[in-house]
Amino acid sequence: MLRKIKKIIGCRIDKNFLYKENFKEGYKKFIQTGKTSDEAFYAFIKMYCVTNGAYFEDFNKRLKHTNPPKPINETLSGVAGVFTKEKFAEVNKEMNEKGYAFFDKKLNKDVCQRLTQFALNTPATIPPKYDEPIIYNPGNLLGEVYRFNISDIINNVDVQQLMMDPVLLNFARNYLECEPIFDFPALWWSTTFQKEASSEAAQLFHFDLDRVKWLKVFFYINDVTPENGPHCYIEGSHKPNSKPAELLKRGYVRISDEDLKPYYKPDAIKTVCGEAGSMFIGDTKCWHKGMPLKKGHRLVLEFEYTSSLFGTNYPKLVVTKASKDFKDFCTENKTFATNIHFSN
Repeated sequence: MLRKIKKIIGCRIDKNFLYKENFKEGYKKFIQTGKTSDEAFYAFIKMYCVTNGAYFEDFNKRLKHTNPPKPINETLSGVAGVFTKEKFAEVNKEMNEKGYAFFDKKLNKDVCQRLTQFALNTPATIPPKYDEPIIYNPGNLLGEVYRFNISDIINNVDVQQLMMDPVLLNFARNYLECEPIFDFPALWWSTTFQKEASSEAAQLFHFDLDRVKWLKVFFYINDVTPENGPHCYIEGSHKPNSKPAELLKRGYVRISDEDLKPYYKPDAIKTVCGEAGSMFIGDTKCWHKGMPLKKGHRLVLEFEYTSSLFGTNYPKLVVTKASKDFKDFCTENKTFATNIHFSN
C-alpha cells in the first residue's frame, strides 16, 4: 500500500494518512471476507492511538447507517430489573459520561451456584504455562488465571439464558447506536498464585481495543471484596481525547499506576466490589485492570456486544447444545447471532 501511494504522488507519506488508508482498505476487505488482515489491524490500533479515539467514534456513526438499531419503546424486564424507555436513557447517559453503569438487582443465587459448579468441574487453560486444560483446584494453584474455552461457555444453558436477556441486549443497543452483535462470552478464575500484579491476569492498567465500539457486561459469580481482585477503572477515560497523548505514543500496552497518576484525580479511580450475582456494564476503552488478589479467588462471567466484528479475528461461536428457545431467539435476532454457528 505504501509503495503504491509513493509511486503515485512521489513524495514522503504522512504515516497517519497511511494508517487511515490501510484502516479503510482493511474494512472494505473485511466486508468481503469477514476477516481483518494483520496490516489492517495494525492500522486499527494506530488510528485509535493517533486520534485518541476520535476516529473510532466517527467510524461508528457510519455503522449506524448499515446496522441501525431496532426501535424499542416498551418497558422491558430482565436480570438487571425492569426498565422503561426513560430508565434506559438514564443508564445510557451514565455510560456515555462515566463509562460504566451499575445495577442493584443481582443474578439469582441458584444461577451463581450452577456457574460455580460448572467452573469447578470444567477444564480451563492457564496461559501461557499449560497446553492442556486443567481442572481448577483451589488447594493446588498452578497459575494466576484459569480461562475457560469459549465453546464450553456458550454451550452452558445458564449462559444461553443470560444471552437472551432483553434488558442486557437493549443496554447494548442504546450504547452502540447499532443493532448489537454478540461477540463472545468469557469466564475465568483469578487466583492468589502470583502476589505481584500480573499482565497475564490483566492486573496492570490497560484499555481494550478489539472492536470499533463495544459494550461489556460483567457478572461477579462469587463475592468480590477489596481482598480478592475487584475490577478497577478510571471513570470517563473511554471518551475521545481523554487519554494522555504521551501514554498513547507507547501504543497498545499495559501502563503502571505510577505512570497514570499524574493525569487523573484520585477520585476518578473507581474500585468495584460486590456480592455474588452483582452485575455492571462497561466500555473497557476506559483504563481498567483487576486488582491483585490477597486471598481467596474471583470468578467472573463477561459478555461482549459490538457494532461490528471488524478488528480481532475471534473464532465463530459454535453451539452444539442449544435449547429450542435459544435457537429461536437467534433465528429471530439475526444480527445478534452473526457470530454464532449451530452445529446441529
